[in-house]
Amino acid sequence: MDSNGPASKPRVPGRGAPGARGRKADPAIYSQMRRHALELQLPQVARDGVHVVLMDWHVDKGTVTVAAAADGAASVYLSSGGGFIGGSEKVPAIREAALHAVALATGLRFHFVPTEMTPLPSLGDVTFYLTTGTDVRRAVAAESKLRAGADPLAGLGGAMQRIVTEYRVHFKAAVSS
Repeated sequence: MDSNGPASKPRVPGRGAPGARGRKADPAIYSQMRRHALELQLPQVARDGVHVVLMDWHVDKGTVTVAAAADGAASVYLSSGGGFIGGSEKVPAIREAALHAVALATGLRFHFVPTEMTPLPSLGDVTFYLTTGTDVRRAVAAESKLRAGADPLAGLGGAMQRIVTEYRVHFKAAVSS
């Protein structure tokens, strides 16, 4: 997810992407980056360990995907084609937020069910995915319950939102939520 190691990808062009100022956002890149995050295998993580956590939710102008990896990488992908990637290499708070989200997801694994499909959420829902070396797991929560703290995944939702907040603070960028 971040640009270190064999799984690196080019930076996502768009608002706030470190090193991508002035490039036009490309909506086609969203599905590519999201798929890459869902397929990422980290060799230093046990096969049954959580490699990556994703959270997808609707915003006024599309969908936002936040990804946190067990190596501390954190990214935000916007269906408009913009995004934020590589911030955890420069900002310890983004890295810490990613590691915290993965730790929370690991403790919440029993709320996730194995899936072979990785659709975007229905309107009003937030979808979480976690990947291991052997499968992809999915959990869905109503956005209203997450906001009210009334869902078991509310803490994970907050941890993933912290990644967005840290990107906003450190890169002075706007991400709709």
